[in-house]
Amino acid sequence: MRPTSTHMAGGAALVALSVVLAACGGGQSPSPSASGGGASAAESPVAGGTVTIGLFQEPDNLNPYTAIQTASRVVREFTLEGLLGVDPDGNYVPELAAEVPSVANGGISADGKTITYKLKSGVTWSDGDPFTSADVKFTWQAIMDPANKVNTRSGYEQITSIDTPDPLTVVLNLKALYSPALQLFSSKGQTSDAVLPEHVLKGQVMANAEFSRKPEGTGPFVVDNWVSGDSITLSRNPNFRVAGQPILDQIIIKILADQQAGIAQMQAGAIDVLWNLDEASVSSLANAAGVDISSTPSSNIEYLGLNLSKRGTADPSVPHPILGDASVRKALSLAIDRSPILNDLLGGRTEAATSPIGLGWATPQGLSLPDPDPEAAKALLETAGWKDSDGDGIREKGGVKLSLEISTPSGQALRDQTEQILQAQFKAIGVDLVINNVTAAVLFGSWDENGKLKRGDFDIVEDTWGADLDPADWLATLFTSDQIPTAANAGAGWNFFRLQDPALDAAVAAGAATLDQEARKAAYRTAVERILADLVYIPLYKRAELDAFATSVQGEKPNPWEPFTWTAAQWSVSD
Repeated sequence: MRPTSTHMAGGAALVALSVVLAACGGGQSPSPSASGGGASAAESPVAGGTVTIGLFQEPDNLNPYTAIQTASRVVREFTLEGLLGVDPDGNYVPELAAEVPSVANGGISADGKTITYKLKSGVTWSDGDPFTSADVKFTWQAIMDPANKVNTRSGYEQITSIDTPDPLTVVLNLKALYSPALQLFSSKGQTSDAVLPEHVLKGQVMANAEFSRKPEGTGPFVVDNWVSGDSITLSRNPNFRVAGQPILDQIIIKILADQQAGIAQMQAGAIDVLWNLDEASVSSLANAAGVDISSTPSSNIEYLGLNLSKRGTADPSVPHPILGDASVRKALSLAIDRSPILNDLLGGRTEAATSPIGLGWATPQGLSLPDPDPEAAKALLETAGWKDSDGDGIREKGGVKLSLEISTPSGQALRDQTEQILQAQFKAIGVDLVINNVTAAVLFGSWDENGKLKRGDFDIVEDTWGADLDPADWLATLFTSDQIPTAANAGAGWNFFRLQDPALDAAVAAGAATLDQEARKAAYRTAVERILADLVYIPLYKRAELDAFATSVQGEKPNPWEPFTWTAAQWSVSD
């Protein structure tokens, strides 16, 4: 069987994840590209071969600062790299950097306001141009350029300037101590950033650049061809910095209609890898001949996100006529009984989630959700003036029916069934829940693409997301007031809840402004408590990282903090 990760990445294991722990000389382990991983030397994997991956979501683009689709990260991991990566135990490891900065090695100043990176020598972009410190400086300038409509500038706005005293030295000068600074320009959990090539992108607007579909990178593979709706073909990067890697000649990514199509193709041997199984669908491949399931805990949480603004306005000052009422949000939370989801749909393979931070040193302990109480939910709605005056089973108030729409990316049976359970539970308290699932591209599209979340064109979304290694940027991007996408900021930020909570904002800021780990944990616990109290984020259950691999594919290693492609340079195929 393929190795199954049991790393839960608790507080002790994640000590090296923040600057405070790096300042103590936090442990470094070899980067996956440099470690040789995969098959042992005795096995001598044969060079060459092709691996075909099934993806039931098509990337919107491959630029880490503008892409939104989860599938984008899966694909760009083959081609782009950051300064640091993360190993399965939750340690920062060098990627394009030569070492992880710390106070001990002189990489972090005593006041935490200066971060110095030494870069690996001899690294080139896939076209042969040298990778230098100028590329890191250019990446920051491109992120901060108003002409580039990036997803978020969270963290990068803390940088006042970047010095490049020589081609292999980068000095970040910060406004103030910023504890998650090592995440900048690096892999960072559920999202990932990377260094961009100045010689390719200088003078271009990101949205118009060919780079978005055919990026020049330092990673093990390069994109040869992308046929929309069909496939993405990648080949080995002849200039990759690790001798003998990648082992494979080619990666072919097939864009599939849905998860069930992927399962069928995996069972038939038409693909070698299937991305993103869920706890319900994994059983259909668990006993399939020639198939192994790669499994590891993850920080991902399945949740419901509620829109506080009037639908379609994207304006937090205009409340949602239904969800703007805290009594309705409370009633919805009390109406939810997770047991049929956990037991009937998921077969008891996971547990209810009680926090948006589900893994790592910052996970708050001892939190609980209220038990389901439909009668209390009904009483709340009655008191708030939501009554079933016409006897049709659906409440109304001031001529407004208590009807809400729920959306999730189409093509996933588990979510369809979850929505049907929620639909029945909400109906029992007099709420009409209309299911309207759309493609991931429509739901998560950018502001310019009229993405439903960015534009506030939704009531409730069911989605999966999880905090990064250091949750500071993730919490800020998703929940703080300055990260609400609006016309004024060209849709930057991911606070699509349109939540404005000064106490939450203050807690997130406090957690990023200290090196005291216990103080940081306390701040993030306060932030989580505020998120749960605001009832815009209703956690459902914990998600694992589950992917299917043909037994012929060797060298894959589960990692709670990285997509399954993180060791692709070491993959090989056997007969």
